[in-house]
Amino acid sequence: MSGIDAGSRPLAATLLSFDDGTDGHPARGGQGVAVAGLARHLPGAGIAVTVCSSRRAPAGLGRARHGPTGRPALDFSVWLARRMAELQRRTRPDVWHAQGGPGGVLLPRRPPGAPLVYTANHTYRQAHGSRWVTRPLAALEGRGYRAAAHVLAISPSTALAVVTDHGVRPERVSVLAPGIDTARFRPPGPGDPPRDPATLLFCGRLEPVKGLARFCGLVDALAAERPDLTAVVCGDGPERPLATALAGRWPGRVAVTGRLGDEALAAQQRRATLCVMPSAYEGLGLVALEALASETGVVAHDVPGLRDLARAGVVLVPPDQPRDLADAVRRLLDDPTRRVAAAALGRAHVLAHHGWPDAARATAQVYRRVAERG
Repeated sequence: MSGIDAGSRPLAATLLSFDDGTDGHPARGGQGVAVAGLARHLPGAGIAVTVCSSRRAPAGLGRARHGPTGRPALDFSVWLARRMAELQRRTRPDVWHAQGGPGGVLLPRRPPGAPLVYTANHTYRQAHGSRWVTRPLAALEGRGYRAAAHVLAISPSTALAVVTDHGVRPERVSVLAPGIDTARFRPPGPGDPPRDPATLLFCGRLEPVKGLARFCGLVDALAAERPDLTAVVCGDGPERPLATALAGRWPGRVAVTGRLGDEALAAQQRRATLCVMPSAYEGLGLVALEALASETGVVAHDVPGLRDLARAGVVLVPPDQPRDLADAVRRLLDDPTRRVAAAALGRAHVLAHHGWPDAARATAQVYRRVAERG
């Protein structure tokens, strides 16, 4: 490629993601939220966007449904690899942009016709350690990152993992977090219900890595001593029976909502007193940023990804100390002045560093650099 004449036409980018959180469907996770945000905001930065996901694809390519592995994201990667040449002919991108990491796109080779920008949401090694069952996936992940013209890591922790775990040169990696919809995720305003006095919120996939069992133990401990405490569990997944059992133990005080759309989720963030994130790891912690944008306090495990949000007012506790988690929540419930100050700091941090227009412009700058280099 000889370069792009930015004045003649918008630069074209084809976004590759298992999930895209569009067409009225709530995103399954942070990658879908990020792609939906890019699709909305990149045109304002001069980028023409095509999205190819398991939910939608350009005409003639069909849709990825089921595949040989039984793992939806991996099946989508297999489906996509077989159609890359046809996708290139139909969309003619100047830049490919893939969402990578566990639950993301695995590209075993460089896509045709244009350079590749790869977003690393987190790595298989961050998620699973060096377990033998995920080593082949980690190897494929590394090949994709090394084939990319540039890797965008969503946090410093993830950037370090891309360099140290996968041998990507540091100059080809930069940190660029996804944006947050700060108009949707906002503090309570006129016409909104008031914030609850003592409600703990859990948002995310209901699976072991997100720490639902730890959250249930926390609620059991605090609800027994605080008659005003309530809790809301938002999300779905294999551990939903844990949440259902928690609601059964505390009838009328624990609600289990299932997976919510954007507006309903934002409303839950505005009502909550504290958002609790006892995750084993996070690429960054999109739920934490959405809570901070809503001026809701956040208590989280001190793990990669969430650790990167310490300066935003997130209260961090050691992941191996359940009592510390309960003590941190107690202190914030009992000290509204401290809680409100931390939440205001969080909102200011998100406005300064995680607005979608700025994130889209920064992404567009990366596209233009790699397209010019060819």
